[in-house]
Amino acid sequence: MDRILSLRAYVATLKCGSFSAAARELNVVPSVLTRRIQELEGEIGEPLFIRTTRSVAPTTLASIHADRATRLLTELDLLLRGTASTMDQHTIQGKLKIKVPTALATFRLRPAFLKFQRSYPNVELDIALIDRHISPVEDGYDLAIGVVQLHPGGVMEEVLCPLRHVLCAAPHYLRAREQLSHPRQLANHDCLTFFPAQAKWEFEKNGAQVSVVHRPKYTCNDLRALLSAALAGNGLVLLPDYVVQAALDAGTLERVLSDWEAPPLEIRAVIPRHRVGDVALLALLDVLKETLNHDSI
Repeated sequence: MDRILSLRAYVATLKCGSFSAAARELNVVPSVLTRRIQELEGEIGEPLFIRTTRSVAPTTLASIHADRATRLLTELDLLLRGTASTMDQHTIQGKLKIKVPTALATFRLRPAFLKFQRSYPNVELDIALIDRHISPVEDGYDLAIGVVQLHPGGVMEEVLCPLRHVLCAAPHYLRAREQLSHPRQLANHDCLTFFPAQAKWEFEKNGAQVSVVHRPKYTCNDLRALLSAALAGNGLVLLPDYVVQAALDAGTLERVLSDWEAPPLEIRAVIPRHRVGDVALLALLDVLKETLNHDSI
């Protein structure tokens, strides 16, 4: 158990970027967290973090094993909370209150919820489409889905799928404007941006990183409205892949600067720790993962 606690301290520090934030994540005092990391470093025989008076940075060793350690803890949590696959689907009962971002529900998750209802007819789903950040513990939700954010203690986060953003525009807009070969040229284009998360656009290519501060022609807090504006030829837009996939397939939008990538994010499930043993919730997570990881760009 001591090794598991030390491993949790290591993963939380990687995620949060500081000992104090990781301690808050795990609901322990910083001295306990640092002691657990020191015990793990003592067993390994090498440091995992470079400490300064102002920051904590992972060593090369810590970075190499980050993904594996995270997977191990996720698998352990799955094991501890049980599995719905060993139970008859019709015997699983209950009610799940779920928060989902509007566009994600509209474009990707409706089939998942329908499939779950067919497979688990005795489980009630109470789904709220909410785009702002919430605390599932404080707001009384069994599951909150969204892009990874720092949460207070008392929750467990599980990765559902990677999230990629795609820069694109309507073909008739692109024909009428300067051809793009570098993100810096975006200053000469009309940009359609999501508020408040896109004050700037960031791109990566072969280790090089470029940050573009743009003057948006159109700003909106609704991804569907931004999609409509892009389809109308009003400018360039940087949207999640699940929002633009159908338009790209149909040719009504085209990818721009396809050799440059926006930094990848993750769609995660945030679950109150007192709910992680619920077999209905586990079954829903399996359906969500299957849906979100199918037919990505």
